[in-house]
Amino acid sequence: MEDITALLPYLGWQAGALTVQGVSFDQLWNSEAPWLLYLPHRACANARTLRTAFARHFEVSLHFPLKSCYLPAIGTALRAEGHGVEIMSDLEWRLARQFGFRPKDVVANSPARSTQHRRELVAAGTGLIGVDSVEELEQIEYEARAQGVRAQIAVRINPLDEPGAFFSAGSKLGADLNSAADLIDRALASPSCRVAALHAHQLRHCTDPSIFHRMVRGLADVAQATAPAGNPFRLLNLGGGLESRFLLERVGSSAGQFAEAARDALDILPVVPSIILEPGRYVVGDSAIGFSSVVGRKSNSSENWLISEMSSNILIPLPDLAYHPVPVRVNPEEPWENVHVGDATCAPSHLCREATLPMSAVQDGIGILNCGAYTSVYAELWAFPLPRIGVLDAHGELCELFGPAQEADMFRSLYGVEDSGTTTSVIPNETTA
Repeated sequence: MEDITALLPYLGWQAGALTVQGVSFDQLWNSEAPWLLYLPHRACANARTLRTAFARHFEVSLHFPLKSCYLPAIGTALRAEGHGVEIMSDLEWRLARQFGFRPKDVVANSPARSTQHRRELVAAGTGLIGVDSVEELEQIEYEARAQGVRAQIAVRINPLDEPGAFFSAGSKLGADLNSAADLIDRALASPSCRVAALHAHQLRHCTDPSIFHRMVRGLADVAQATAPAGNPFRLLNLGGGLESRFLLERVGSSAGQFAEAARDALDILPVVPSIILEPGRYVVGDSAIGFSSVVGRKSNSSENWLISEMSSNILIPLPDLAYHPVPVRVNPEEPWENVHVGDATCAPSHLCREATLPMSAVQDGIGILNCGAYTSVYAELWAFPLPRIGVLDAHGELCELFGPAQEADMFRSLYGVEDSGTTTSVIPNETTA
């Protein structure tokens, strides 16, 4: 805990209290309800660190995956720093345009699309439209012919086939190695599409540059084998899949090591390609902090649990993901304990296993790290209220974006239930009144 500022510069300690950007936690959170605070300046710093590392070896562009965070304050801050955006749906296309991203700054990835979405991507001159299959290629060709344009596409492949991995043979995403060459040849021959890039994505919380090297080398092998004679591929999309920055650095890895791994993996190509990166978790995973009360504790056999008020309806429960708790107040004379942290849902979910916290965390509450990526996007209305969600700017000013009133509107619209925060009742209508 004493070294936390080295990993997360926005955190610190003042008179035993956790501070965020120099502001004490108790000025940001009154313990009455969980809070999720986003820090746009940290997201920008993370993106800048990664792009700078790769720029030492390549011409590089970073396209922030919008699916990892829909908050305008994050998207517009990254756009203002010159980054592009990656989308996967018509909804994200509309959000990206509202955030000010130009069509040429958009990479659109998806195994399939609605006709209307595909038509809009082609008509707008989207920077890159991802193609996963012959079937989707044919649909894009149809739209391009109908509009009299040539679509810019990136063919997505799976250069690795690791047993048990999501991208093993037969995945819904990307073309397997046994079909990638045929798909690339088919796309290269298309008069309606231009193959501007090849794309691969590892889909894992990667902290090991050697794993990244294997993925990139696999992409390089395919690029070398399928490029037309005398016309090598000059743009490669390396996707994302890196772990949150502070977790990656905690194990001794750095953005520079991943950039060097990519450089070494691509040295078999006749020309140094330009690079696209799509880091979501690396950029926003540690760009938010949660605050939560501890509503209970439990001892079961030799296992001790603290039960967090902030729940897995916003902290998405995945077996390889942890939301690391930290104390909000410390006393050097107080004993600490080893605990697991879970929520109060009747589901086999947890926030973090094998945490160490002071005994007073039950009274004081906890801070929750690593909760910036995907959480507010994939949040669900079930079991417990969602936290208040806000943005903390670089000057320590807090702006609340979502709270009880907005959640009550959602419940009312979906379920016909009025949630006042203290009582719940069925809304009368013509049948029940």
